Amino acid sequence: MERGERLDRVLRQVMGDDVSVDAGLGDDPDPFCLGLEALRLFWSCDHAGCARLAARALAAADDPDARALARAVAGLAVAVWVPGIRDPALRDPSGVDPIDAALADPAPLSPGFDPVVRALLAEAALANARVDVAARLLDVDDGPPAALLGGPHPFLTFVRALWARVAAFEGEITRAEQFVGLAVGEARTERETLFASACAALVRGNADLRLETRELADRAERMPPSDTLARGVLVLAAYGVLAIGESERASRLLLLGGGDADLSRLRIIDRALGLETLLTAALDAGDQDAAESWLARLAALAEHPVSAPSYHRAVSRVRLAAGDADAALAAAERALRDARVEGRAIEAATAEILRAAAQIAQDRRGVAARELAALVSSSQVRGHLAVRRSAARELRRVGRRLPPAAASGWAGLSPREREVAMLMASGGSNAAIASRLFLSEHTVRIHASRVLQAFGVATRVGVAVALAPMLSLDERADEPAPLTARQREVLAVLATGAGNRQIAAELGIAVTTVEKHVAAIMERWDVDSRGALVALAAGVRAVG
Repeated sequence: MERGERLDRVLRQVMGDDVSVDAGLGDDPDPFCLGLEALRLFWSCDHAGCARLAARALAAADDPDARALARAVAGLAVAVWVPGIRDPALRDPSGVDPIDAALADPAPLSPGFDPVVRALLAEAALANARVDVAARLLDVDDGPPAALLGGPHPFLTFVRALWARVAAFEGEITRAEQFVGLAVGEARTERETLFASACAALVRGNADLRLETRELADRAERMPPSDTLARGVLVLAAYGVLAIGESERASRLLLLGGGDADLSRLRIIDRALGLETLLTAALDAGDQDAAESWLARLAALAEHPVSAPSYHRAVSRVRLAAGDADAALAAAERALRDARVEGRAIEAATAEILRAAAQIAQDRRGVAARELAALVSSSQVRGHLAVRRSAARELRRVGRRLPPAAASGWAGLSPREREVAMLMASGGSNAAIASRLFLSEHTVRIHASRVLQAFGVATRVGVAVALAPMLSLDERADEPAPLTARQREVLAVLATGAGNRQIAAELGIAVTTVEKHVAAIMERWDVDSRGALVALAAGVRAVG
């Protein structure tokens, strides 16, 4: 049997096709076949067997295709078998990490094998929480291949979802949405569909799409935990519901996928993240003793580089719950440094939120608020909207709020801020609004700045323009006095939020002429601000 046919059969078996796989192992097996059998054992959750054959493949590989495959399965073995991190047999014969060796090897692979083996190498990097390396291996800008091994293939669903998972763990949720949509849309079998749906749960949970995430998790929960891919479905769904704050449900999914209280059937990174999730659920329920028990299990992985950030975040949570803010801060900062090194953006964001919680406990509320606002702002650009919910929860505990999301508009304001916005749009000064709402001018200024940020404008006129459809005519007996044709032209441009220079350029008149027209309109309509002009103009249009 040719190598291509053997590879095809193993990949089809991974995706659930009922095909037999003859590894062809004898006294002197082909190193490529050794690598394929190690891959098959990886997917069947035989971690020690995978490590044993991966080491043999690494030692025997004598051509580029066999070497690349052996390096990929060695990387996968290290990701699931705890002793693998210290096993010299799972390092490249050159003595370096097998994934690093693959990155540095200039030898080209056979055309048909290249996208498959590259995906397996990226999966190994991701399984070892080396998100930045996985992204380099995939060359993310080009997107996933349209075919594998010469045509359509069920493993394409896994590859498309791999692109989505790498982007998601980088915190690039908007880009992940594109890839996961392709994976879901092109899935053909029930197994493919469930795997793609679980990846979608991860992505949409971090996009803070709560209803969709729950529905996708409901679908993924139907998958029996029969092998590595099936267990991955449950784990990915757990990460999705965890992102929307449902730690108890995430815990149930992780225990189902993990097989026991140590989650020993999972990859090391998922064991660590899973135990951290179980600890979080215990703290959410107020069960400090259970949290300490989960921390003790996680401590067994504390020295492993993959799981170290999870362990230190868990320590931070437990110490914070116990009232030791200094220890909580130190652990959160260490977790943040470790996560950033490998491009683990979602984990880094979690550590930043924990750091802010510790700072708040130290009564450094201003620092925490500023850092959380910066985190939310940078995350929002990438579509990682779940960060905002988590950050807002920490600030609510101490009576603070995040600034409104840029361009969130009316929906991003509190009830009091909406009152202030309407009065701003109607031309009210800070002093007038303070008197009307029985607030201090200082409080009104804070509300006003949040209103301006929510609508993404610099002036009260901009707020008036944004709220024009919601404004009504001023309550008085007579309608506003009629204007000249030129005054109506000036007002029409002013009502778009334009300044005097813009109005002048639009109408081909001098700025001083614009100023005279605006002053005349204010006098004729008996108003004292440009915002009030816009509000009144909106009322005229509404009944005109």
